Amino acid sequence: MPADEPAEAPEPPPIIPIETRYQAQKEMLFGALERQYEYGKWLLASLLAVHAGSLLAISQAGEARARLYQACGPLLIYGVATTLVAGGLAWINFSVVANVYAGFLTDLREGREPALKGTRKIVAKATFWITPIVAIGSLMLFLVAAVKAANVL
Repeated sequence: MPADEPAEAPEPPPIIPIETRYQAQKEMLFGALERQYEYGKWLLASLLAVHAGSLLAISQAGEARARLYQACGPLLIYGVATTLVAGGLAWINFSVVANVYAGFLTDLREGREPALKGTRKIVAKATFWITPIVAIGSLMLFLVAAVKAANVL
């Protein structure tokens, strides 16, 4: 190096020690895995209960059964389908995030700075935003079916 060029300063050590960051990432991984199951279960149970429960109520409606099913049966069946899609998307999201955290642990263990990039970043962000939209769509199908049922009765 010529004498007139300044020497590069060494990189300062990270403010938070690697072991502390590693433990935090590990806890996030376990948290993501736990929530993957709990959130998916809650989402499916709640939305399936309102849609399937409504279909069951229609089947018990006596003389109004045919009119009720014609008015709102398809909406409730579509609601069941969109609920299953939302549950699947939630599961995919939490699975990808758990995979990301596992990759972060490997990066930290090997001395690299973890970064969310590539396909995992795209899938995590897409499913994060699409899942609630699909769930809201399922809820809207239920509300429209309820209004139609009220008009039939």
